[in-house]
Amino acid sequence: MKTIQSIKKPEIVLARALTSRKGRLEHDKFLLEGEKVIDWALDAGAGIEVILAETADSKALTKKYEPFGIPVHVITDGVRRKIGAANPNIKAIGIGHLQAEKYQTPEDFVLILDRLQDFGNIGTIIRSCTAFNIHHILAAEVGFDPFQRQTIAASRGTVFGMRFTRFTSPASVIEYLKKKGFQIVATSPSGTEIQGLLNLQPKPVALVVGNETSGVSEEYERAADFLVQIPMSHDVESLNVGVAAGISMYELKIKQVLSMIEKRIKATLGRELNVAGMLVQRALDASLKQVSPWSSDQVVFMMVLRCDRIMSEDKLCRQFGLLETDLESFLSPLLKEKLITRTPEFMLTPKGEEILARLWPVVEKTEQNILSSFTEEEKTGLMENLRRIQETAAGLSDNTA
Repeated sequence: MKTIQSIKKPEIVLARALTSRKGRLEHDKFLLEGEKVIDWALDAGAGIEVILAETADSKALTKKYEPFGIPVHVITDGVRRKIGAANPNIKAIGIGHLQAEKYQTPEDFVLILDRLQDFGNIGTIIRSCTAFNIHHILAAEVGFDPFQRQTIAASRGTVFGMRFTRFTSPASVIEYLKKKGFQIVATSPSGTEIQGLLNLQPKPVALVVGNETSGVSEEYERAADFLVQIPMSHDVESLNVGVAAGISMYELKIKQVLSMIEKRIKATLGRELNVAGMLVQRALDASLKQVSPWSSDQVVFMMVLRCDRIMSEDKLCRQFGLLETDLESFLSPLLKEKLITRTPEFMLTPKGEEILARLWPVVEKTEQNILSSFTEEEKTGLMENLRRIQETAAGLSDNTA
């Protein structure tokens, strides 16, 4: 790799421009100062190219970034010093940009930053947003710059996983929120409601966080559906905006869940899988009832035994959700017809295998009917996604066992 020796190279010109807010806004990119900051951006899925000072470590760092398939440039020490990074001794510099397609998350809670000035406060708030699963921040300033060095540091890199939208005025922000169906919550010492006692509507929430000195602007206060206050001791005039924002996000998230809990329950993965499983089981039960005395659970149990060869009583109860009182009624018909043996583990008998083979066309036909509206490609994708869910869930349960 040829070492860059001129500050006129395009990547160096760009890196120098990104040391200023004007350059970051003009190019819609940001400077990453140091290996740790580059790693934060990589973990968040940002687009990156790396500039390394020519040192004893540069070859090792080049190899580190090779698996990511990102451009790596090596520069002389003189060029590095002329880039103008805050730390002139930094050995690794990155040029980053957010990849929009990776930051499209459901909008049920957004944050509006109203004229905040302190870069550390902004970074702290962004970090709190990530902690509470809020990933979209709005600002009524075309010059809003979330990638200042102090903001990146205070956010601990969570800024790279955030989506930012800039507007020209508070009026344009309010128009956007109303069009999207948000209820606007603004905090103020003169708020008419206590935040912890708020009754939110079952709608998306937009929280306005105001300027460190003057608070939320009058325009947002007038547009707010709820103007709230955080009660505190008379000995304290106000809270730091980062602390206040964290408290508000936490409390409003709880209030939002309470107001939308039915909708959220219906949207959870576990609920959807459970409902789908129950409906598939009902369909299979209806089909089996026409030709055999066996339930779908009993047939699936025999199918599992055919694959696993052996199963303990404990595993049977856990896998099929059976209580001890239900166990005998579940097993008795299978044992009586000698479809399984119990020694004390369960095994499928040759007769059980034959019954299973006879019933298999019913199982297969039911499955075909359920998936009749799917293309072959969709069927393959569905099975692959279900396997991935199973593997991931199994890994999580193993890690917490």
